[in-house]
Amino acid sequence: MQTNKIAVSIFSTTWGHESLGIAVEDALKNNYQTSLNFIKPPKLGSKSYTILYQLFPNLGKVPFKISETDQVSRIATKYLYKLYIKEIEEIIKKQKPKFVISVYFAFSLVLEKIAKKYGFTLINIIADPRSFHKISVFPNAYNLVFDKKSVDYCKKLKIDPKHCIQSGWFVRNEFQQKGNKEKARISLGINPKLFTICVIGGSEGTLDILKILPAFLKNGKKIQVIFVCGRNKKLFNFLQSFLKVLEINNQNTKFILKGFIKDTYTYLQSSDLIIGKAGPNVLFESVAAQRPFLAISHISGQEDGNLEIIKEYKIGFIEEDLIKAIKLTNNIIDNPKILDRFSNPLKKLSEYNSNSFKVLNRLIASKIK
Repeated sequence: MQTNKIAVSIFSTTWGHESLGIAVEDALKNNYQTSLNFIKPPKLGSKSYTILYQLFPNLGKVPFKISETDQVSRIATKYLYKLYIKEIEEIIKKQKPKFVISVYFAFSLVLEKIAKKYGFTLINIIADPRSFHKISVFPNAYNLVFDKKSVDYCKKLKIDPKHCIQSGWFVRNEFQQKGNKEKARISLGINPKLFTICVIGGSEGTLDILKILPAFLKNGKKIQVIFVCGRNKKLFNFLQSFLKVLEINNQNTKFILKGFIKDTYTYLQSSDLIIGKAGPNVLFESVAAQRPFLAISHISGQEDGNLEIIKEYKIGFIEEDLIKAIKLTNNIIDNPKILDRFSNPLKKLSEYNSNSFKVLNRLIASKIK
């Protein structure tokens, strides 16, 4: 079908980048001819990251720091360019975009090198809100970052201020509805009246969410707990057996178990509290649903800044210590009004992030000649 709309190509990959790519398309599809291109990373690299994600998130700081050294960065840049150049170039030739948006740094470093050759403007959306890698920012792209502190970090990396744009975080349309808790619970077929906690391990399902299980052993109030295991089948299988035992021994708690789900927003909207790994997407999706977040895990190095955001914006708790996390969860179950203080900060940050769609559209409009 022919269209007079300007062509925009979006490049995304697995993990949280997938959700970001969809959110960017949501922002643009009414005004532009969008193409969302999904490229899988190589199996070896993907598997290594998944193991870190699922089993050893606290060890992430070491490889993160090593990868930021000049020598390792140069090697990584050359390798990633050779890995993706052929596939990306073929897509660009076919789609002939005027604007290209990347939500994954490995694609951005290829796209920056070929932007002049194919005559497109590159927009690089940085997929970590605060503690992002120095090679994920590009001097010849428009770099969209979460907030002012992120802009300041770009400036330290000697990026032209005109190429560092404060945008907020991109969240898919369906997450940007606060939603009525009771209606969301009814749609899921769960009790609409019970205090509800969603424990979520991210897209790959970190095992760290298991540390919160003892909080539900002997609580005295009737509650329901949703566990979302992501793609981690071993985590799902373990919980499938273990939660049955817990329900027998503590009939006050109803457990709902899910694997990888597309409609995560319904589960967030149905909850009073979200507990999990402080990945950027689930964190800001919880903000969009205006539900407080309890971070019990994060990938060290890469996600350190996410903990800063929870503190600075007052959108929830951070407690990675096992005993303290259990005690805090039990305290919240006994006194749900503890969560009330997060309502206004969550609303403000949700509104701030929802403006990201406008920021992106204004940027593209300003570059159209």
